[in-house]
Amino acid sequence: MIFKTEGFAELNDQLIQLAQGFRTDLVMRNTAVKAAKRAMVPVENDVKVNAPYDEDNTGPIHLRDTVRLDSRIPNARDRNSIMVSQSDVVIGVVSVKKSAVSLSQEFGNATTAAQPYLRVSLERNRDEVVRILGEELGTLIPAYAKKLAKRKV
Repeated sequence: MIFKTEGFAELNDQLIQLAQGFRTDLVMRNTAVKAAKRAMVPVENDVKVNAPYDEDNTGPIHLRDTVRLDSRIPNARDRNSIMVSQSDVVIGVVSVKKSAVSLSQEFGNATTAAQPYLRVSLERNRDEVVRILGEELGTLIPAYAKKLAKRKV
């Protein structure tokens, strides 16, 4: 899946200026990380609705009950993934508990056809994710800049 984005050079410049004299990781956590998490909520909701559900399973946990949303500054383990580039400053992740069941549902196996729900949810909501990300950054960056300006005085 390929996303085309524009304006991120200007965003990068704004974040660098904002971080002058402050810890960059805190600036990122209070702006980009929050924005990415809020932007991924439609994907999280879509996964919860569309994750395969076995009505015959009487166990206490179903796949949809393990859906998790996270947003963070990429760590060393994240950077080892082919999905994360060295220039990524924040990642948003919607996941489910890793198990043989969740993997075979998403990708299939020798006896079960794939029933993708994670990738499909992201594809279905990608335009909404980008729209929300832009709106959130447009709100969070000025608000955080104002807060930091008060601290400098």
